[in-house]
Amino acid sequence: MGQRSMYIWKLREVVAAEGSPAEIIAKAKRANLSALWVKVADGTSRYANVRDGVARDFKELIRLARDNGIEIWGWQVPHCATTAVAKKEAKLLGDLVEEFELDGMIMDAEGTSAYFHGDLAEAKAYAAAMRQIADNLEKPLGISSNDIPQNIDGWLPKFNEIAKKAHINFPQTYYGASPSVANRVDRAETGNAHLTIPFVPVGAGFIGTAEGGCASASACAERAREFIRLCNARNYQGYSFWHWGGAPMTLWEVLNTVQP
Repeated sequence: MGQRSMYIWKLREVVAAEGSPAEIIAKAKRANLSALWVKVADGTSRYANVRDGVARDFKELIRLARDNGIEIWGWQVPHCATTAVAKKEAKLLGDLVEEFELDGMIMDAEGTSAYFHGDLAEAKAYAAAMRQIADNLEKPLGISSNDIPQNIDGWLPKFNEIAKKAHINFPQTYYGASPSVANRVDRAETGNAHLTIPFVPVGAGFIGTAEGGCASASACAERAREFIRLCNARNYQGYSFWHWGGAPMTLWEVLNTVQP
């Protein structure tokens, strides 16, 4: 049985929709989730989930998750305009992992200038700092990036520098607009075949084909079912879905009834 995880992007909205951190954990247990991956930083900024009133809900979520055998990982979108900034961003994620006693950390490092602003030197600096922090804290370190890094002009060398410092690869296999789930996952496997770390794909748990999501709620459920079957058939260590706030009820019905 593989590990089943779910991204949380905007915790305030998730708490408002579910009612409380306790309801989130109850729903996560029904869905057989092993871990929740919560955004904690964007570049050098603490993200909203770890600021002000939301931080209290986050701390309560962490406490309840621990009581129920669910891990909470923190993720950061790195921008890394300079090597000094890259090191500062890495330190922030490490500090937040310590402050909130998180179980793991994820570098949501994505190509194009809208996300990663630096070049090869910045990618090396960020990744090296992150790996040293992860080792010091004895925490697993993942990279979650574009699933076919070769498709983004100039991204592959930087992706490789970051990925070589990670323990796990969480490629974003957003198969919603693909001919099939297998088609997209196969292409991602090929695009990441040069890496030696575990391949643990992220599925499209949202609607919106322009962003790689599914065409409808029913398609989201049907493809999630096939994604889970495929991941198990290939003996991946696990899989995840993006994301809680965008997941239609049909996806939750699949997670509630299909074992990991």
